[in-house]
Amino acid sequence: MAHGEIPRLLYFLGVLWSGLLSIIRPMVMLFSSKFRERELEVAHQRNAFVRKGEQLSVWIHASSLGEFEQARPILEGIKLKNPEIDITVTFFSPSGFRIRNTYEYANRVLYLPLDTMRGARDFLEMINPDIIIFIRYELWLNHLIEARRNAIPVYAVNATFPRSALWNMFPGILRSILKLFSEIYTVDSHETNQFVSLGVDIPIHTGTDTRIDRIHQQVSSMKNSYAFIHDILPGFEKASIPCIVLGSSWEEDESMFLQALPLIKSPIRLIIVPHEPTPEHCLRLSTTVPNSILLSECEEIGDEHIIVDSIGRLLGLYGIADAAYIGGGFGAGVHSCAEPAGYGIPLASGPDISRSPDAKTLHELGALELLRNAEDALAWMNAIAAGVMTKAGEQAKEYIETRRGMTNTVLKEIIGLDD
Repeated sequence: MAHGEIPRLLYFLGVLWSGLLSIIRPMVMLFSSKFRERELEVAHQRNAFVRKGEQLSVWIHASSLGEFEQARPILEGIKLKNPEIDITVTFFSPSGFRIRNTYEYANRVLYLPLDTMRGARDFLEMINPDIIIFIRYELWLNHLIEARRNAIPVYAVNATFPRSALWNMFPGILRSILKLFSEIYTVDSHETNQFVSLGVDIPIHTGTDTRIDRIHQQVSSMKNSYAFIHDILPGFEKASIPCIVLGSSWEEDESMFLQALPLIKSPIRLIIVPHEPTPEHCLRLSTTVPNSILLSECEEIGDEHIIVDSIGRLLGLYGIADAAYIGGGFGAGVHSCAEPAGYGIPLASGPDISRSPDAKTLHELGALELLRNAEDALAWMNAIAAGVMTKAGEQAKEYIETRRGMTNTVLKEIIGLDD
């Protein structure tokens, strides 16, 4: 499909989608304060800075914070190699925008307007990008059409195949939309095969997740930051008792370990980092877990189990663990497995890993155990205490080491920045 050429079907669907959004927008604004906040900010940003001069302009869209973490190494790499490049970052989610609207490596952080024909046209005229990058599986039909109309190359980076039931019903439409991209860079060969099997005849490159580069950098920094551990865990001695960190845990995860804990054969320490460390939840844990203490009450660490009743600690705490259990695998969807994997420790999670490519591959490699009940948790903790899970840790570390470098690929092949 040549630049500027828009298939008649896609143009028709763009018109229909634009009309539908215009109809439902007032109703959603009436009932959703978050959406109302978003739309008011969109109206305000219409007077945002418009690029001047001849410097390269790059627009990167991240739906929310998770996608932003994938975009972050690219953004920082661009500015470190060429600070003159103009960067626009957009979010759809208020949670992402609120936290990152003053991000230092972007010239501006904006909300992406709703995917109407007029909204897409006005937005592209305002920011005037030379290159567009959509992170993961974002498909904004009218913005893609407008980019094609203006011969602006659009790249999907960290791409995973769209799995909505809608696309299973209309694969031909999905194929046509995907062909509006100039090139697609996937996170692994499985995702590449999915795109290829659909018959998307544009360049599709098998890559890795750019987030791995940031995780490797952060882990390397944490490994050399003993002061961080001593600050949050005064008196902690790593070698005294085997230590398992339960990261981003939910009640189902915690219950499984609490049932198994009294039956373990050897001493072991749990550091429980709840996904939502509310005072009520943390207090309930501290009264339920025997010989435990809230992190906020720690003055000198002995042999207690630790309940972390604050946020922002997890990445560093993985660095002192002999093993990590990643929460969310009993319904919410397992959380990030790549961060603890970077430390080269054995991993475990609940059984639902279907939405995490990292978790699926780590499980296939033998680095991640799937625990379904208290009996599984007991067997895994006994294996950690016995020190027989070394191979799993080695596989976790190899997973991270062999997937580094995607950020440089993007910088070189898309942005045109050499090493």
